[in-house]
Amino acid sequence: MKQLLYILALTAVLLGGCGEKKSPLDAEARDSGMRAAAALVAIDHTDTMSMERAVMDAKAKQSVYALKRDSAAVRAFDEAFRSYLKEKDKPLYQSIFPNEK
Repeated sequence: MKQLLYILALTAVLLGGCGEKKSPLDAEARDSGMRAAAALVAIDHTDTMSMERAVMDAKAKQSVYALKRDSAAVRAFDEAFRSYLKEKDKPLYQSIFPNEK
């Protein structure tokens, strides 16, 4: 039984090392995602038109990486956007992503 646990642990470590490729645009995408989230958080939440515009702007910034067919950069943007939003404005995060905690 102990050997099975060691094999499973080793397999998990090896699979973790085979993760997604990093993009040369990774740092840029993360920075862009954080700035887009910061812009959204800074808006008066009762101004729904401005909030909607900020969300659309964020999606447009993310789509730049999608048009370059750089899925790693798209993912980096999304992770940074969500992480910043979750940290700085949890209620807003939960309203935008209700199925996540």
